[in-house]
Amino acid sequence: MSTGHRPVSRNSRPYAVDESTIRRRCANPDAAEYTLYVRSLIDDYLGLNGQPQILRNARMRGLHFPGLSRQKLSEQLSRYRLGPTWEMVELIIACLPDSCDTSSIRVLAAGWYQCARGQLPDGYTGPVSRPAGKPALRNVPDSGPTIPSLQRRIARLQDRLREDTDRYLDNLRRVENGRQNEMRRANQLEQQFHQTREELLKVRTVAAEVATIREEYARQCVTLELIAAPGLRAKPVIDLPELPTARRRIRFGHLVATIDPQAPPARRALARYLCVYAEFAGVSPTELAARANIDTTVMMDALAGRTLLADLHIASLTRVLDCDPDTLRHLTTAAGRDTSLDVSGRSPPPSAPHRLRAAGSPPPRLSG
Repeated sequence: MSTGHRPVSRNSRPYAVDESTIRRRCANPDAAEYTLYVRSLIDDYLGLNGQPQILRNARMRGLHFPGLSRQKLSEQLSRYRLGPTWEMVELIIACLPDSCDTSSIRVLAAGWYQCARGQLPDGYTGPVSRPAGKPALRNVPDSGPTIPSLQRRIARLQDRLREDTDRYLDNLRRVENGRQNEMRRANQLEQQFHQTREELLKVRTVAAEVATIREEYARQCVTLELIAAPGLRAKPVIDLPELPTARRRIRFGHLVATIDPQAPPARRALARYLCVYAEFAGVSPTELAARANIDTTVMMDALAGRTLLADLHIASLTRVLDCDPDTLRHLTTAAGRDTSLDVSGRSPPPSAPHRLRAAGSPPPRLSG
């Protein structure tokens, strides 16, 4: 068994070389452009792995020669300071797909070769097409762009212009369709907004009417409480049939029955006002006390007309029952005044001494 040093095998796959490296290695900018043009032929027509395909096509088409390898091809396309040789360029062009216009490619490649090396390829007698921006040489005939190459370039530019125009028109149509859709959606939303605003105005109008009717009904109940005897509260003036269940949305009269008939009229009027709004709210005295943060016993006494509530409780009830604060404040003030006078203006029954003096008896004699 041999113990000698085994040489390290060289990697047959060349490493990728970027554009900046090629520009740095080439002798002049035209040589770099020439090299990049030849590399672009392989990349554009054969793909990223086009160099192995060049070698396979050369074998299949009988163009392979001794010494041609992947390494040699890669070195010419990356390390030659003046770009690849014309023989290698001819081989690459001959190995391109059959659909390529090899004649125009060869004409332009000869022009790049001439720009890079300052002379035409050895033995080349065909036409030369100078790259765009490169002036024609005075001492070289037909060194400018040929008419067929210009026509092909114009055709390519027209195709590109047509594709770009179609793409822009498609984008414009999509944008216009989107704008029209958004306009229709905006019109629908505006119409819905106006409808919603009208419905809101109607709801606010109905709510204001309902609030007015509720307040007017409560005031009518207060008036009836002041002018009617408590014993006649449960007796209707005229016998009317009861409303059907579907139309009895609010249960009236169940809290009014708890008002104390012996309470002063002003307090009974205040209690009647509170009872009406509590019936509108559909809450029991216990629930009303909990919502207003008032003791249950105090709340029930206030609804019965036996006691007066504090100002803090009055404000809380105004918020919970949504009643008119001015009316409630007026009734509370009236209930807190001296209720010795009846609403009709009659004085309460006089005491025993006053009745005696009214009959003509002498006043009592004071001692001392």
